Order: sequence, then structure tokens, then C-alpha cells
Amino acid sequence: MSTHVDFPVCLRLRGKRVLLVGAGTIADERSQQLVDAGARVRVVAPGIGTTIRRLAEEGRLELLERAYVPGDVRGHDVVFVATDDRRVSQAVADDARALGIWVNAADIPELCDFTLPSVGRRGPIVVAVSTSGQSPALARQLRRRFLDQVGPGHVQLARLSGWLRKRLPCGSERMRLLKQLVEGEAGELLARGQRRAAWARVRSALETFGETR
Repeated sequence: MSTHVDFPVCLRLRGKRVLLVGAGTIADERSQQLVDAGARVRVVAPGIGTTIRRLAEEGRLELLERAYVPGDVRGHDVVFVATDDRRVSQAVADDARALGIWVNAADIPELCDFTLPSVGRRGPIVVAVSTSGQSPALARQLRRRFLDQVGPGHVQLARLSGWLRKRLPCGSERMRLLKQLVEGEAGELLARGQRRAAWARVRSALETFGETR
């Protein structure tokens, strides 16, 4: 068995040019995810699903209703393939790699430069589970279990931490306060839905932060 493992990252695709080749359920799902991420999406496929059709009509992606032709990958930052035709997937992957463009081919791990985890979201919190392309069904099952553990209090805590990071000066004191917020009583109170008591702890911590500077 291979000892290679994937290196997990979260791609920031806002403003990036992304090509999606293919139609159907997976392509529909990918198109929505890419648009939500702020990517500049172009879809190439002779047959289009309802989501891609809607997004194209809304002007949120560019649609070329035709078969893939060599050269379509040129000018893109990332390429996704979601087609049942192995020959098309292989051709797209070969073209992309020849130009140094990273490619993901749905359900064909050996053609992928990167794999996609099963993803769930609660506000700014992203739960992603990967089996390195070996068992997408297992990844989905585990993702659902983990996401069930994320409550409204965790979402509020993440947003509060982000708010503080933007407003407090960088340095060890800010790191200490944010760690205390997550691991201390304020975080526990927020997780239990006790917002008023949590905010009291936050205000107290901020006062201490000001005194220690």
C-alpha cells in the first residue's frame, strides 16, 4: 500500500480563474461551491444540469455548451473535471499538467493533483474530512457526525475571535487573550448559549489586555 498522504489546505479562490469540465450532479455541486468561494468560473460541457444553468442565467459563471477541446485549460489557475468519460478526464488532466495547472478529476484519484474533502459549514467554521480519495462515502459519514458537534455557541465564538483579531494589536498578549477566550470560561459559556455571562468575561479580559500593554 502507498505511504503517501495528502497535505490538507483551504484554497482561497476569490478572483481566480477556474475551469469546470462536465455536467451532472457532481458538476452542479462543484459549480455552486466554486461560485460561493468567489472564483471566476467557466463551465465547458455539452449537457448542463439545473444548478449550472441557473448560475449561468444569473451571470455568476460563464457557460460554454460544447464538448471539451484541447486548449480550454489555458489561462486558468485551477481545473476541475466531473465527467463519466474517462477519456475526457484523461485529456483534460494531461492538458492541465502540461501547462503546470493543478487539476482535480472526480472519482479518479490517480488523475488528481489534489483531492477534495467532504465539507460542511456552520458560519465561519468549516468541517472537512478526507480519506485521500479512497472512500468518499466514509468521508461524508464522518463529516456529518463531526458537524453535529458544532453548535451556535461555537459559531459565535469563531466570529468573536475574528472580530478581536482585527481590532487588537498583534503580539503575544493578543495570542494569550484569544487562547484564553477559546479555552477558558468565556468559550464554555458561549458554547452553552450563555451569551451575557460570556460577554462579561470578554469585557474583563479586554480590560486586562489594556492594562498589560
